[in-house]
Amino acid sequence: MKIPRVVREGVTAGLIGAGSVAAWFLMVDVIAGRPLYTPAVLGSAAFQGLRDPATVVIEFDSVGAYTATHIFLFILVGLIAAAMASEAKKSPDVLWLLAEFFIVFEIGFYAVVGVVFAPLLAALAWVNVAAGNLLAALAMGTYLWRAHPELRAHLKSLDRDTAAPGADA
Repeated sequence: MKIPRVVREGVTAGLIGAGSVAAWFLMVDVIAGRPLYTPAVLGSAAFQGLRDPATVVIEFDSVGAYTATHIFLFILVGLIAAAMASEAKKSPDVLWLLAEFFIVFEIGFYAVVGVVFAPLLAALAWVNVAAGNLLAALAMGTYLWRAHPELRAHLKSLDRDTAAPGADA
């Protein structure tokens, strides 16, 4: 069975993004001396109603449920991004939509985290959450950029076509 390119790229990009964030938070948690604390807090908050991070228990159920949801959501975002990257080959203006998608996704993510996980934000540190998301976006974007050399070539040709006459002299 042949899997369409956009699905393959989307799943791959999503796994890269999910893995980047997971590795980032594992590193942050290990440095803080509490491995798997972040997925335990987020999983306990999302699936068990945890409101006080001091009471979190790192257990397979909360970490596993959060990790599965995290991977699923990143694959969904990866599929959207891959579809947009594929469309951008036909119309480079779609790249602006891809940038806007990223901005809206980030704002939406912070809104959801702010509403659902408000009591837990101090324990997780906004800067770590933002750094993890930025890392994931860069990793996913780099993968998709490299997966579409024809898009890069098309953008370079547009740049040459719009350059001022005599600019390269």
